[in-house]
Amino acid sequence: MVIDKVALARTVLRLNAYMDKRCQPPALIQYTFEEAPLGAVCVSISPGEESPYASANYTRIYLCGADGELTAEGLERLFKLFDDAGVSRFFVWLSPGPNMDAVRTWLSGAGLWRAPHVAFPTLARDNSAAAPVFTELEVRELAVEDATRVFEHTDGWAWPEFQRSVGAPRMTHFIAYDGDRPVGSAALCVFEELGYLCMAFTAESDRRRGAQQLLISKRVEKATALGCRILVSETLSFLKSSLGNLRQAGFEPVYDKEVYRSKPDQKNFR
Repeated sequence: MVIDKVALARTVLRLNAYMDKRCQPPALIQYTFEEAPLGAVCVSISPGEESPYASANYTRIYLCGADGELTAEGLERLFKLFDDAGVSRFFVWLSPGPNMDAVRTWLSGAGLWRAPHVAFPTLARDNSAAAPVFTELEVRELAVEDATRVFEHTDGWAWPEFQRSVGAPRMTHFIAYDGDRPVGSAALCVFEELGYLCMAFTAESDRRRGAQQLLISKRVEKATALGCRILVSETLSFLKSSLGNLRQAGFEPVYDKEVYRSKPDQKNFR
């Protein structure tokens, strides 16, 4: 499958903004812009959040190069949104787009520092059937009315983002079971004919039993039934098991996001 990575990045940017809004507390602030000098970007601000880890901190800017005629002056105005909100730590997630070298220069010139050792790959596949998965586990879609009861039996491993997004439009949630015991979770978001596989987690004591392979297979099946043409997922390069599961299910890397942080005081961030 040939994929236009810039077109995909633009869709994923809008999808990421949608996911932030559905998965975060009500206090989340979002801004979207579509033209010069601010460009076609999304800004999310989670007041009071100071996590040093990019993947866990929802105070961030999403941009695809200088899409929307972003300028250096416009980027400085975007940074001011964080100053006005009293936020000192934020991240910039840079995806493929026009004038990438110029944007990198603007970011480094503004004192932002890029993650040196962590890659943030975006992977994709077509909507063909996934390979069969052989495991004694079972996956079921999570009904909204059952969510509270199910989460009471996950021993705290279900992500807060997963729990907050149950019942959100365009989203379907799945639980992997060993009998009646929940052992893993994952979600699917259908967005502009794209199926986004996200929020995968397995209880530590039940890993390497095929839960995530089965959750991937079930989400591919569901996304195809809902009319998705392309399936996408994102992970971290050092999550070898997650990356391996996706590759085994037919996902191939399309591009890496570049992640920059406003505070270079902690060099190992993810």
